[in-house]
Amino acid sequence: MLPVKQEDYLDSLQSDTIFRDVTLLALSGFIAIVILLLPWLNFQSKDLVIKEPVGSVIFELFWSERVDADLDLWVAGPSDHSVGYAQPAGQVFNLLRDDRGLTNDHTPLNYEISFTRGIVVGEYQANVHLFKQDASKKPIEATVVASLVTPDRGYRKEILQKKVVLLNEGKEKTVLRFKLDNNFKLVPGSFNSLRRSLLGNI
Repeated sequence: MLPVKQEDYLDSLQSDTIFRDVTLLALSGFIAIVILLLPWLNFQSKDLVIKEPVGSVIFELFWSERVDADLDLWVAGPSDHSVGYAQPAGQVFNLLRDDRGLTNDHTPLNYEISFTRGIVVGEYQANVHLFKQDASKKPIEATVVASLVTPDRGYRKEILQKKVVLLNEGKEKTVLRFKLDNNFKLVPGSFNSLRRSLLGNI
């Protein structure tokens, strides 16, 4: 029989060996799982995630910051429903900012903006609706601006601008209508302001 000290030493050696073996097995199992999962992990560089810009059509509505009136920008894109304060998102357009005049507004700007998620071939339209007139009941002048951000340029370019005068609360005016072609260009002769209500299309 071995002396007690040698038995303790052998027990300690066996414990160390068992602990080391279990640790190595666990580590080997973890490495094997990682290797098996690697083909299913999708590592994308930032270059792959950020593809070519798809472009946007942007409509903006401006009116005097001294006028406490609520004007609403209503827009429509090709084969889409109207987008405005009551329905801020469509298949093509999103309303980014709804301005109610001086009500709950901490900026001096009276301004609304809608933009598209990409450029679709077809007709685009912008209407202005005088939702609530200010106390003076005077005519309100507003400006609608249409801009494009095209994939080939990546910067914003104004294509149309038109002023409109609103007289009566609750009235809606068609300000801009135009068509874009496959090359993101304004179709010649397509610009008009023929009345077409967008409020009835929500």
